[in-house]
Amino acid sequence: MEFMIKSILRILQVLLVLLVTALIGNVIASNISGAESAINFIMFVCALSWIAVLYGLISHYIAAIVIPIVALALDSAATLFTFIGAIVLSAKLQAVNCANLGRKPSDYIAFGSNNDEKRCREIQASTVFLWFLFAAFTATLFFLLRDLRRAGGSVRGPNMSQIGV
Repeated sequence: MEFMIKSILRILQVLLVLLVTALIGNVIASNISGAESAINFIMFVCALSWIAVLYGLISHYIAAIVIPIVALALDSAATLFTFIGAIVLSAKLQAVNCANLGRKPSDYIAFGSNNDEKRCREIQASTVFLWFLFAAFTATLFFLLRDLRRAGGSVRGPNMSQIGV
């Protein structure tokens, strides 16, 4: 059952990273002169997430290549940066009606394309998918930490019954 849950989480991560990468890539491709720093950071988060997801997916099915500290580092970094990226996009986008962008400042994140409403909706969708991706990474990190604790990385001392006092 646990193997099935981990498999579903890894496949969900692949799907979510694919969606976010496609949406943010389209925002970058249609950019004319918009605010790019947050968008570029999200593309970095996508690249890091791809590395973590692909390593996690391959090591999930091929146990011989698992290096626990690498898996922990990649999943931790992906979880952290996905969380930061989701917060950045949420803060930059704010609660907005994409059909009515009239009162936003000129450096607003949704401006910078021939179709600002489309760009706004793509960024909104990316934000939602990033939050779901963060939840999936958090669940995967939980299972990874639990497995590492089960493996017992440290050597434990003898029990009182083994001392023979």
